[in-house]
Amino acid sequence: MQFETKNNPVAIESVRERALDIVANSTARIAPIDLEKRLSAEYRLKKRQIKSIIRNLVADGELVYTYEFGRTFLERSFAGPVRISEHIVLLSPGRRFSANPDDVAVKIKPGASFGAGNHPSTRLAIRGIEFALLSNQSGHNKSNAGVLDIGTGSGVLLITAVLCGMKSGLGIDIDACARVEAAENVKINDLTDRIAISGQSVEHIRQRFSVILANLRYPSLKKMLFQLNEMASADCFLIFSGIRDSEVDDLLKVYKQIHFEKIWTESELGWSGVVLRRA
Repeated sequence: MQFETKNNPVAIESVRERALDIVANSTARIAPIDLEKRLSAEYRLKKRQIKSIIRNLVADGELVYTYEFGRTFLERSFAGPVRISEHIVLLSPGRRFSANPDDVAVKIKPGASFGAGNHPSTRLAIRGIEFALLSNQSGHNKSNAGVLDIGTGSGVLLITAVLCGMKSGLGIDIDACARVEAAENVKINDLTDRIAISGQSVEHIRQRFSVILANLRYPSLKKMLFQLNEMASADCFLIFSGIRDSEVDDLLKVYKQIHFEKIWTESELGWSGVVLRRA
């Protein structure tokens, strides 16, 4: 379908895709009026036509309205299915999804905990997990390996790692609400026999892991340097996110002290994810 304009016809699908692209790649939150203005300037459409496209994107579950500090914003919906990387798809429980043979479908129930997929740091961590566990470049043996997720939130990263082949996982979080929601998501993904959720602190963990996940800010990652070294097995991957682009070089210098080097990195909207491995 298309809109007729004074100049050239405009395909509705192209406007929809552009609207999603603007919202997904904006470094600041987008108000409906701001999106309308940008689309109007680019496509020369009438206001009612643009409003119709935005309403339909919301009705179709592609965009969602959020409300904060007296203002309404538009954000990409992660009720799913949403493809985060080549193989990994996030979706809400009960949503239909026609998976490809090599897809990993991760079910996450909407909740209060961080980790629904709507923040770049979550998406970057998931892509780091895919690189470490599913790419031929990693050479990682997952058959008898455990994964630790520090600050597990919704449990999305931990669940993704186990669904990507890790034998077992432990997710820790000091927030009681996060632990409840993470445990529910573990159950939804049928992983209760492989994943444990705990409120214990990093200081009290004595076992070693072959993958350690942490979507945390750089000061926290720096502070845990030697604790993580004690918990890391000889062939351990450290998969970090929550790092600003400007902090990556400092992070790499810090972890070089314990002989970890970068083997993968990616950035999105000013945030970076990295995968480190012992040199």
